[in-house]
Amino acid sequence: MTTRDRRAMIGGIGTLLLAALARPGLAQRRPDPNPDAFIEIEQVRVGLLAIGAAVGGGRLRFRGDVHSFSVRGLEFGSVGIATLTASGEVFGLRRLEDFTGHYDERVAARPPGGEGGSETRFLRNQAGVELRLRTDRAGGQFRIAPAGIDIALR
Repeated sequence: MTTRDRRAMIGGIGTLLLAALARPGLAQRRPDPNPDAFIEIEQVRVGLLAIGAAVGGGRLRFRGDVHSFSVRGLEFGSVGIATLTASGEVFGLRRLEDFTGHYDERVAARPPGGEGGSETRFLRNQAGVELRLRTDRAGGQFRIAPAGIDIALR
């Protein structure tokens, strides 16, 4: 195989790869790197033995407007009082109505030895809206099980 033949073969393979990546079905499966909105939350959590509660609110910046919302959540197996502030991005928000609902949560693992400071939380609701939040806590609280929150526009 000559150098010319190798170049032609590599060029053909490259063209096939680009054509495959340009297909709409593949593009729809990739996560959207650009947020649709921005969010700020302030929340107070109180827990005692078997059950805990969280009350708070926040602001959603979506398409040039600011919308207030309430945040409520239950947290089982929590002890203590803590305040939580969070800010971050909203993905998959096409209509304002899709923002409300119940969000399930997963917390990104902290690095070894990282007790304090901020952590990143990922939440998703039934409409497919995803929140990526960076949170800071003040006060002590011990959590056993992951929690979810309910968001309602005011």
